[in-house]
Amino acid sequence: MLRPAQNSSVNDDEADTEESDTASAGRAGLFALIIRLANAAIAYVTQIVFARMLGEFEYGIFALGWVWIAILGHTTTFGFSMSAIRYLARYRATGEAGLAVGFFRFSLIVPLLVSCLAAILGVFLLTSGTLSVPEYYILPLILAAVCVPLFALQDMMESFARARHWVLLALIPTYLLRHGFLGLFLVLAIVTGFEASAVTALVVAFAAIGLSLAIQAGILAKRLIDERRALPQAVPPLYDRRTWLKTSAPLALQDGASLLVSYSDILVLSFFVSPTEIGIYFAATRIAQIVGFVRFAASAGTANVFSKLSAQGKTDELKSLSRATIRISFWLSVIACACIAIAGPLLLKLFGAGFIVGYPVLLVLMAGLLVQAAFSSAEDLLNMTGHQGMTASSYFGALVVNLVLNLALIPYFGLIGAAIATSISIGFRVIYLAFGVRSRLNISLFGAQFGR
Repeated sequence: MLRPAQNSSVNDDEADTEESDTASAGRAGLFALIIRLANAAIAYVTQIVFARMLGEFEYGIFALGWVWIAILGHTTTFGFSMSAIRYLARYRATGEAGLAVGFFRFSLIVPLLVSCLAAILGVFLLTSGTLSVPEYYILPLILAAVCVPLFALQDMMESFARARHWVLLALIPTYLLRHGFLGLFLVLAIVTGFEASAVTALVVAFAAIGLSLAIQAGILAKRLIDERRALPQAVPPLYDRRTWLKTSAPLALQDGASLLVSYSDILVLSFFVSPTEIGIYFAATRIAQIVGFVRFAASAGTANVFSKLSAQGKTDELKSLSRATIRISFWLSVIACACIAIAGPLLLKLFGAGFIVGYPVLLVLMAGLLVQAAFSSAEDLLNMTGHQGMTASSYFGALVVNLVLNLALIPYFGLIGAAIATSISIGFRVIYLAFGVRSRLNISLFGAQFGR
């Protein structure tokens, strides 16, 4: 389970049993980085297609809808998308198969119910006139709400696969197929006569999420069924609902706060600027997020290994792996920032001539992401060792800082004010987490960027 998925066989878990966890994590992280770089390319092309075909105004409306899909889709997993990686990895390492089966079932039911309720509530609020929303946002946001349950379920599929170290299955459907289908389906829709609008784009989003989810869930189900048939006898499910909910609830709050930290700039901007300016800002964030892919790749390869090492009491290995992860992540992020800073004007211009004004926003956003990369292991270390409450509190602190700064800076500085607010809040949070790792785990991440 903690071995990298080098091929599609479910027997990957049992292969190379003498391979070190550090080597396993490194190879899984490399797979994740390659996939996320491919995702960056596909997503970038897809966003260019959307911006070119929809125009700045409609692209801005679509961007706001997609932000709400991401916020609600991730949050309505109720924290189980993170706790699944922790518990399924732990139960497999300790041989508690019954609890693994029970957790798998329970962690599917809860997100499905919560995401459906959120979608229904969103549609009701938008159609009842309860919210004061400009007319051009209403139908696109209704379509965004309908996408939420599918997005939440795909988030769970990714987590289940990551917990088993099936890195390719975890990432390819979510980060390659989904974005590829988005661009392909939009082109097909426009070519066949559908209006080039945010409404069409969000219908396309529903189809893209649904199809990539069906592929991912189908493959995952087949692997698990084949594995179950290979067992000498059926494993009855065992449930520890109270513990799972107690662990996942803070993670749910953390997910919500995390996403609001990431997207509150766009949400606040929607109250002060036009969809055209939102589109420009969103384009800059899509380019800046390439820097964050390095951190994601490291997390995909190490999060469940942190959990295993902690469960086995291997403190020295945990410290060594976390510091090595930071050093590699930080310097790869520095290289990524330098390349994007040079190519930034051209990358933005590909979206359209009007998007070039987002270049200063891009530079400020990358500065915040570089600080985040300097302490990239801190969040996973705390989450995977039972200190998820601290990471949740860090997001709430960062959210308060973010909202206050956004509300203070956006009215006067517009898009650049939003970028400054976001970068400061990101830096505040990761430094707080680094101090938390030192006090709770006696692992210092300061200086790890330079091998000290």
